[in-house]
Amino acid sequence: MDKKDLAQAARAMMVFAGLSFVTALGFNLSTGDQLSKALPPKGGIVGPILVEADRTVYQISVSQAIPDRASNHVEGAVLDADKKHLFSFGEEFWQESGYDEEGAWTERKTDYDIKVTLQKGTYYLGFEPENPRIVSRINIIVSKKGGSAIPFVTAGVIALVIGLILNAKAKTPTARGFGNFDRSYR
Repeated sequence: MDKKDLAQAARAMMVFAGLSFVTALGFNLSTGDQLSKALPPKGGIVGPILVEADRTVYQISVSQAIPDRASNHVEGAVLDADKKHLFSFGEEFWQESGYDEEGAWTERKTDYDIKVTLQKGTYYLGFEPENPRIVSRINIIVSKKGGSAIPFVTAGVIALVIGLILNAKAKTPTARGFGNFDRSYR
């Protein structure tokens, strides 16, 4: 393969990578209505969520305002139509603030998102906080996504790496006197 062919192959791989990333962004867009619910501090159940097709992707966003120097692990669970536990997810919410030589500072983690892929059927989401004494409500947003973006992101990364390698090879000067032998002596 000569340098011109390598450069063309590099461009093709980079275009493919770009198309893969754009497609992944499209799959991350929400489709249909969002389900929003504010649960009391002690948690509760959201749903029903009616899934009309197999392998449907949903994004579940969970947030809660946390007072200073407090923490709360909010565990969520996907439940089947009979409200039986299928699987769990969760994260720790917290907030800290103080003063140092640079002045006032605040750090917090008060939300998380998770994507789940569900089969056709009816589901519920159950939420239970570790510390129900935190008096702020737990906010839940459930949105249906266009699909899983993982295959497109993976293909885009692989194509980009291959494209960059091919581009580097296309721009590398060839060594003279080596590898370009006239093989007519055989």
